[in-house]
Amino acid sequence: MARSGRKTIKIPCPMMRIQNKAVWMDQGEWAMDFFGWLSKEKGKLGLTEYHYTNGYMKLVFKTAEHCTAFGLKYAGRQK
Repeated sequence: MARSGRKTIKIPCPMMRIQNKAVWMDQGEWAMDFFGWLSKEKGKLGLTEYHYTNGYMKLVFKTAEHCTAFGLKYAGRQK
């Protein structure tokens, strides 16, 4: 998860990029769940941007502390 001192984190997601378009491998269920949770937490988390790669999503935060807090909340959410 999040390492201390970094402002970015990569999380696994069921998505592939095909011809510069995001294709969700689970009909978007993961995305709706994740972005729904993120919209509730967004003000507290300090998220500034995100990028898609094959199988991962890269999240960028305002500070390293925001990134670490997200990593802890996201790990707790998955249990």
